[in-house]
Amino acid sequence: MSMQASDRQPRPPLAALAGPAGPAVPPDAGLAPALEAWRSRLAAAGVSCSAVAFSSADPQWTHHFAADATTTLDEVWTDLRTRVSADNPVALGKLGTTAGADLLMATSLLLPNGQPGIVGAALQPPHNERAIQLVLLSLGWLQLALAAASLAHNQRAAQLLELLGHVASQREGRAAAQDWINRSAAWVREAQQVDDLSLSLFEVRDGSPRWWVGADTAWAEAAAAALQAAGDLAAGASVEMQEVRDGPWWALPLLDDGEPTAVLVAHSAAASWPPEALAILRGSAALAEPLLRRWREAEASLPRHAWRATRAGWRKLTGPGHLTWKAGAAVLLAVAGVLLLWPVPDRVTANLVIEGRVRQVVTAPFEGFIARVLVRPGERVTRGQVLAALDERNLKLEQGKHRSERDQAAGKLRQAMAERDASAMALAAAEQHQAEAQLALVEARLERAALLAPLDGLVVSGDWAQQIGGPVETGKEMFEIAATDGYRVVLHVTDHDIARVRVGQTGALRLTGQPHASHAFRVSNVTATASVQDATNGFRVEAAWDGPSPSLSPGMQGVGKIVVGEANLLTIWTRSSIDWLQLKLWTWW
Repeated sequence: MSMQASDRQPRPPLAALAGPAGPAVPPDAGLAPALEAWRSRLAAAGVSCSAVAFSSADPQWTHHFAADATTTLDEVWTDLRTRVSADNPVALGKLGTTAGADLLMATSLLLPNGQPGIVGAALQPPHNERAIQLVLLSLGWLQLALAAASLAHNQRAAQLLELLGHVASQREGRAAAQDWINRSAAWVREAQQVDDLSLSLFEVRDGSPRWWVGADTAWAEAAAAALQAAGDLAAGASVEMQEVRDGPWWALPLLDDGEPTAVLVAHSAAASWPPEALAILRGSAALAEPLLRRWREAEASLPRHAWRATRAGWRKLTGPGHLTWKAGAAVLLAVAGVLLLWPVPDRVTANLVIEGRVRQVVTAPFEGFIARVLVRPGERVTRGQVLAALDERNLKLEQGKHRSERDQAAGKLRQAMAERDASAMALAAAEQHQAEAQLALVEARLERAALLAPLDGLVVSGDWAQQIGGPVETGKEMFEIAATDGYRVVLHVTDHDIARVRVGQTGALRLTGQPHASHAFRVSNVTATASVQDATNGFRVEAAWDGPSPSLSPGMQGVGKIVVGEANLLTIWTRSSIDWLQLKLWTWW
């Protein structure tokens, strides 16, 4: 058997994957026992090993020589690892120059995960070909032992996943916890032959553990001695936040963000707890407890959710760190101070229209048809100016008819007077008076057929130019004339704001045609008559200019704000919503 490297170009050495020789991560739990068992088997076969080591790229699969190893051993071990490769799987090196020096043997070994590794053995004299062959033959057993440990680990992982699947298939948190605690207890009893094992899960609420579920039981008596002992142990583990062993008792606190959320308590009459049983319980709890915790949180009541959120927020605000939360709280506090403590003018906003101080309406004096229209809205007129005229033709026909009747009655009267017929004279006189009355009425209508302006001012409404020839009724509003020697502001204040408006309050307005300028006014009259504008019920509030008035025209519209007092911003912004809610609550109750 050749122990030298091949003359061909060697592949990259396996030791290059092993990293530094110093310990960095605790070795895999199954590696050290396997190496020690391998060393014992070599000793039984007549090959003495003073020390063994294992090197790989995975720190979990690395085992160093004993801490008291000599410098020569470490140097030779480092050199041999660089010489081992796929083409040269075995390398040998002497640990001294004397005849009794150990022989260090390094050879490659495939790990269960498929990655390469290097195993080293310090062989004591005598050194011969047979000893090296025995070491090489025993490597098959070592590889099988490492694979068996990895297989057991994988089987445990598969069983943990299966257990988690059963737990997640439940509909409620308590049922899931009960299923988990029962299956975990059965697993430990079957795997470790612990027949008298009992498990209990305590949930931690407000720092106090409370019994939640127990293996093979749906409820527990609060005064039971075993439950009280388990509760005391759970309280101790919750306070210490670490595993607690007390004779046959064992407690494991389950933490979330550094705080205990549950405690797993186990009891067994065995003299000592098997390490494998504790490993199963730790792995099972670490896998299932987060799911159960989220389940408990989801099933909690809304007040408990609010309480937890409040406590978590308070801890962030009062504890160390969380600068973003603290800055946000400071900003919110400043905003709340502004909203609650900073008084601002309280205003009532309303739509407005500009009206003349004096207004008169011109109406139709009788039924008729429009003959002509001489003015339109927006035009200035003088007192007595003709605005429009109604059709006079029918009236003139009636005038002629009544004149004829009057003349006929006058002729009959003269004839009766000539004949000295008293009865005929009385009848003729009555007919004459009736005809004269009808004629006077028609002539009065003819005088009013022309609609005249009652005062000097501006035509505010009455656009009849497109309705010439159309009929009008008696009393129909034809024109509205507003005097131009003064104006007033008329606001339409909604009914839920009118109670806060008083005579003498001041305000400001902006007109639609002049949105850049504000004008002051003072409330002069609050009427008690409601009206509907834009589907909103409100009251008419009149105001006078407080200072010089702008260039205005009757009918101009805008928005006005009446100052009714002072209040904080929160009250102003929420008043309408609170009023609506109060009214609704009063209506329902």
